[in-house]
Amino acid sequence: MSHQLGRVVSVILHRYFGEIVQQVGNDLFMYGSKPIGLIVKTTGLPRVKVIESLRTLLKFDLASFEPSTNEVIADYKLLPENVLLFIRYPRYLLQMKSKYGSAAELIVEELLQTANSTATVLLITVANKYKGDKDKNIELKILKDTFISLATAGYIQQAPVAVLKEGSELPTLEHVATIVPDLDLRTLQQAMTMNLNDIKDNVYWKVNYDRFHQDFRDEVMIKAVSRRIDENAGELMRHLLQQMYLASAAWAPESNPTPALELRDACRRGAAERPLLHQYVDQYLKVLEENGGGFVKRIGDASGGQYVVRAKHAAEQLVHTVLDHTVIERLGSKAARIFRLIRDKKYIEEDDIQKNAMLVNKECKELTYKLLEEHFISLQPMRKAASAGGLVKAVYLYHIKLNDVANTAQEMCYRSLHNIIKRGEHERKLHARLLDKQRRVRSIVHGMRMRGEPQQNIDDVEETLTPPELAVLQGVEKRLKQLSTAELELDRNLFLLKWYFMYPH
Repeated sequence: MSHQLGRVVSVILHRYFGEIVQQVGNDLFMYGSKPIGLIVKTTGLPRVKVIESLRTLLKFDLASFEPSTNEVIADYKLLPENVLLFIRYPRYLLQMKSKYGSAAELIVEELLQTANSTATVLLITVANKYKGDKDKNIELKILKDTFISLATAGYIQQAPVAVLKEGSELPTLEHVATIVPDLDLRTLQQAMTMNLNDIKDNVYWKVNYDRFHQDFRDEVMIKAVSRRIDENAGELMRHLLQQMYLASAAWAPESNPTPALELRDACRRGAAERPLLHQYVDQYLKVLEENGGGFVKRIGDASGGQYVVRAKHAAEQLVHTVLDHTVIERLGSKAARIFRLIRDKKYIEEDDIQKNAMLVNKECKELTYKLLEEHFISLQPMRKAASAGGLVKAVYLYHIKLNDVANTAQEMCYRSLHNIIKRGEHERKLHARLLDKQRRVRSIVHGMRMRGEPQQNIDDVEETLTPPELAVLQGVEKRLKQLSTAELELDRNLFLLKWYFMYPH
């Protein structure tokens, strides 16, 4: 694990859990797995605080534990990849709202905040929280039906169960198959009047991040095909991915074959929305195979042709796009031209780069050396056979090691993400008084509007923020919004890179 990853994990833990959890997380990241006694010794924190921090990390699935060598004491280990998922929470909520509506968004939001919860407590908590909100219009029946839909689709799953095996003093977490609950509306309505501690429900639920990531992967592939060809080709790609889930593992490098006959049937069912796709499905399949970036490949002629989805190849192609944009932003379009040239030629001499890149020799050399210095390209020495005079000539070939360059881009993303989070903290700390005043004013105005007070009184409260203060707040909000947008864009790049590293290369 890299130094840059440790820095960004540290600031995320501080943002969401505070300084004490941050110290425990930093210690686990630095030293790997450790028992509680050693964590107390190296951090200097009280044992109670360390135990509370570990309980928090375990609850949110940010750490794991396993028996140590003597099988009596547990060793705890940080899971930095899960810590990075906190940056992705807004995307999870947007995905839920767009697919299932506001009720699903509220359920997933509550489950993300609590890490895990029983179905009854979760639904009652959400219903009580938004009981008087007319805009949300949340009813208990809608929440119940939405929860069942989310569990059926796999967006939420049953949490692992702690099992104490015979001869062991430490429990182990075992995953259980998710069984969609049969929730009774009358029982839920009765529980609305009860104390949450008195509710008897022992089945806990948590968010299934992997199911969301499958959606993100599919969305990226569909959008890439749509931009490359058209919307009908993107819809055909969607049908291929849906058929892939029926016959293959979700993250398989290459799916099992899908007959063209099944794709024609799927297009026929959607003929009302996509008449051109239904009419020219065979032509679209051919175009998708030849010009779809290699996402789809035809492997046989049975059943009118058989097609496979090449997820591993798609990840490689999308990482190439990420790297192209990274080089453009860092070194300019001319450097990106050299980078693409070397990638296309695989191995190329310096003189050939200058000839094919159509750049001035001096400028071409400078950009090539900058790419080499930034670890975007590599140099491979090759020795030619000895000539008649006995001299051995060395030839230096430039090439790209995709795995190494992807690692370099990932480190850049970690560093940028750390800087963005720190800059956001600095902005909030610098204008903490004004931001706190703005929150208080908005809270008071919201309460006055709920009570139906006259507009004149509301205007008087809003005018407590002076024009200069409003101008400063406007600038702060604009900068924080830009930082938040940059944070999400970096997370999208990290998602593509993680998808690429998922497969052996």
